[in-house]
Amino acid sequence: MFKYGLFLGFSFSLFCGISQPLNDDCSTPDRLCVDQPLQGTTTGATGDAVADYSFCPFPSATIWYVFTTNASGGNVSVVFSNLSFNPDVNFGQQISAIIILPGTPCDETTYIPRSNCVQNGADFTLTNSVALAPNTTYYVMVDGMMGSSNSAECDFDISISGSAVDANYPTASISAMNTVLCQGDEEPIETVVANCTDTASFDWYYNNTLISSESSGVFSTNQLTEDGYLKLIINCGSSCVYVDTTDSIFFEVTPISADAGPDQFIEEGEVVTLSGSGEGSPLWSPANSLTSATVFTPTANPSNTTTYFLTVTNGNCIETDSVNVFVGELVTIYSAFSPNEDLINDKWIIKNSAQYPNMEVVIYDRSGQKVFSTTGYSTQDKWWDGTYKGKKLPVSTYFYVVDLKIGDEGVFKGQVNIIR
Repeated sequence: MFKYGLFLGFSFSLFCGISQPLNDDCSTPDRLCVDQPLQGTTTGATGDAVADYSFCPFPSATIWYVFTTNASGGNVSVVFSNLSFNPDVNFGQQISAIIILPGTPCDETTYIPRSNCVQNGADFTLTNSVALAPNTTYYVMVDGMMGSSNSAECDFDISISGSAVDANYPTASISAMNTVLCQGDEEPIETVVANCTDTASFDWYYNNTLISSESSGVFSTNQLTEDGYLKLIINCGSSCVYVDTTDSIFFEVTPISADAGPDQFIEEGEVVTLSGSGEGSPLWSPANSLTSATVFTPTANPSNTTTYFLTVTNGNCIETDSVNVFVGELVTIYSAFSPNEDLINDKWIIKNSAQYPNMEVVIYDRSGQKVFSTTGYSTQDKWWDGTYKGKKLPVSTYFYVVDLKIGDEGVFKGQVNIIR
C-alpha cells in the first residue's frame, strides 16, 4: 500500500504537472490595489535562497506582491483570508508574510523589513511595524512553510487597505447638445473626467456593444447607424486601474445614404441603366434624359457626357452623390507629333484632356526608362514636348500609359512616335 501511494503521487506530478504562479519571482509580482482583492496560491511556487529574503524562515514556495504608497504614506493592512491548505501531512500547514522595502528591486542585499514576519495557518492580517514612506514601492513576500517533506500548498485571498494607500476612483460624464441625428452627422460629445491624473483609456459602448476604444475622451457620432444608448467606461491608472461608467445618452438616428453607382460609358445613341442605391427616397437631376427621376435605377439616354446627381431624402435627412455617364470617345490620343520648333504639333496633344483634371500620363522609351510623367494634362505647359531632363529625345517610338482616373475603362496604353 505504501509503495502504491508513492507511485500515484509521482505519476501525478510527472504527467499532470503543477505550473508555477506568475508571481513566483520578485521581478513579476502581482500588484495590490485598494478594493481589488486577489486570489493567490503557493502551489507550484519555488524558493530561491539567493533572490528571496530570509528574514522569515528559509524561503520556500515563495510568491511576491507589490504596492505603492500615496503622497502621505503611513500604515497598511494586508489581509490574508479564506486560507485553504493541501491537507497531506507531508505538506506544511502555514504560510508566512512580510513587508519589505527594496533598496534595489530583486536585490535581497538591499531589502529592509518594514513589518514582522507573520506565520499562520488561519486568516490573519499583516501590518507595518514602522510608518511607510510616501510615494514608495514595497514588496510583500509570502512563503508556503515547509512541512515534513513539502512546502505548504495554500490557496488564499489577499487584499490591502490603510492610510498609506488610496483607491483613486475617477468620475466621468458625457453630454450632447443634439441627440436627434441623421446617419453620418458629427455631433460633439462633451466628456468631463475628474480624479484621474494617471493614464486613462476610454471605451465607448453603443447598445452595450463596444464600438470604440480611445486614449482620449473624443467620440465620433458619424459611426452611429441606428437608435440607441451611448455610454462611456473610463479606465484610469497605469498600475492600479479604477473604473467609472457614465450614464447613457439616447440618440435617435435616422438612417440615410446615397450611392449613385459607378461611372458609365456608352456610345452616342445608346442607353444605360444607372446603378443607384440608398436609404430613403431618391430624386435624380437632371431628369430630362432619364426614364424616371424617382427610382434608384432609371434608364439614362444622354446625348453627351452628363453628370447625374442622386439626392436621397429620409424625413429631414438628405444625402447626395453623383455619377458620370460618358458619351462617345473619352479622349483622342494622337500617335505622333513633331517637336521641331516650327510651332506645328510641337507638343503631344491629348484631345479632351481638360475634362479629366486628375489624369496621369507616363511615357517610357524602348528600354523601359520613364522619360515623362505628370498629373493633369489640361494646359499646354503640361503637354510633353519630346524632351527628357531638358534634352531633346531622338526620333523613335515611345510607349504611354494614360489614366483618366475614372475607373478601368479610363486607362489607355499605346505608342507615340517622335518625328521630325
